[in-house]
Amino acid sequence: MTSSKTALNALALFYAHALAGAGFKVNALAPGLRHTDLNERAAAADGDPAEAAAGAVGLALLADDGPTGEFVSWDGSPAPW
Repeated sequence: MTSSKTALNALALFYAHALAGAGFKVNALAPGLRHTDLNERAAAADGDPAEAAAGAVGLALLADDGPTGEFVSWDGSPAPW
C-alpha cells in the first residue's frame, strides 16, 4: 500500500473520532479492482463495479449502532492497512 492510501485511512480514522459525538460514522471502503475504462489494468479486471457500489451503499445505510473508524473491503470484511 502506498503512503497516500495509508494517509487517507488515517484521515478517515481521525474524522471518525472527531465526529463521533455528533452522531456521524466515517468509514473507508476498499472497492477492489473493478472492470472499468480507467486504464488497461482495470479494463482487464474481473471485478463487477456493482459489487463495490453495493459495499458503499451498505456503509451509507449503517444502523445507528454500526461501526465507525473502520477500513473495509467491498464485501464488508476488514481490510488491512
